[in-house]
Amino acid sequence: MSFLKDKRIVLGITGSIAAYKAVEVLRELQKRGAEVRVAITPAGKKFITLLTLESLSSYPVYDESVPERGTEIFHTELAKWGELLLIAPATANTIAKLACGIADTPVTDLALCFGKGIIAPAMNVRMYKNPVTQENLKKLKTLGWEVVEPKCGYLACREVGKGKLASVSDIVDSAEYWFTPKLLKGKKIVVTAGATREYIDPVRFISNPSSGKMGYALAKVARGMGAEVTLISGKTCLTTPYGVKTITVETVEEMKEAALKEFEKADVYISAAAIGDYRPTEYSTEKIKKGEGSLLLKLERTPDILKLIGERKREKQIVVGFAAETENLLENALQKLKKKNLDFIAANSVKGSSSAFGSDRNAVLLIKRNGKTEKIEGTKEEVALEILKAVAETLKNLPNGNTAGNRNV
Repeated sequence: MSFLKDKRIVLGITGSIAAYKAVEVLRELQKRGAEVRVAITPAGKKFITLLTLESLSSYPVYDESVPERGTEIFHTELAKWGELLLIAPATANTIAKLACGIADTPVTDLALCFGKGIIAPAMNVRMYKNPVTQENLKKLKTLGWEVVEPKCGYLACREVGKGKLASVSDIVDSAEYWFTPKLLKGKKIVVTAGATREYIDPVRFISNPSSGKMGYALAKVARGMGAEVTLISGKTCLTTPYGVKTITVETVEEMKEAALKEFEKADVYISAAAIGDYRPTEYSTEKIKKGEGSLLLKLERTPDILKLIGERKREKQIVVGFAAETENLLENALQKLKKKNLDFIAANSVKGSSSAFGSDRNAVLLIKRNGKTEKIEGTKEEVALEILKAVAETLKNLPNGNTAGNRNV
């Protein structure tokens, strides 16, 4: 799933050394289903050729504010065609022009026609930190522009600091967020993801095969739907979704501490993490040497975080759990929903070939507090979207839109 499918995006390129990254942005937008046309400033043409951009986009590049001939008014026609103007990279010079309403390049012409869009700044750290640049960015945000913040790193000028163009995935994610329905705007959502680890000795631990993909998908889609998202994650190989605050943990105790703290401020808590039920009663500070005989490992129960969350839940909060089952899916999930005082539970089978562990797809039975069920199947982002739509609908139907007096939605 991608909210960029069939969307029409104009990619603006300005005169930064990071202009070569615009090619990667263009290709990633296309991979996610968008149709892309390109506009470029005169300075931008010094860093990347029109032939490259035209070959990849399959359209002529808008590169002259005043064409030598022809009757088409390119900036107005392109603005009518496009649904989003994405400027990446955006130089300090172009940002200043946008803030002042100056239209003297193809990109700034388009900006006045679009009125708002997304910019990804790239420049020297001192230029970025200059109060004038910061004031310009602040002004653009108030006018409806989304700013994909640059990263800290080694810059072209051989200085180290903030000014490096954001990653391609962050830039394209921001474009995807632009088109995501803002059903959770203003809500605070906590998502747990990934597997916990319980150490036996410094080199061995007990864990499970969870990849964290479902939780990360929920965090990404919730952020796109306008929520302020905190992701509490076990160790994974996944990239943090753009705009999501992440807290990395390992053990159940660390997960519990972070979860209870963040839950206090949350409107919605979604427990997608695969939290271990048992841990060794003893921890060896030295590596346990391999012996000839068997090794007996004594285990004890870990805290039930979701149950603790359910006990602390206030009227205005919604809690969503997951149930990974190998048998009696509906029966076991309903029992868990009631026992832990949940509002929703997403139950899925992890038996044999149907297991969602490590997969990009999932199939869940979403069970509501009133017993109503809905089968959801698709990519993990598609499943996340449907779960979050159900959560948003419940929030909408609560008294004042943010309290949980009626749980039978």
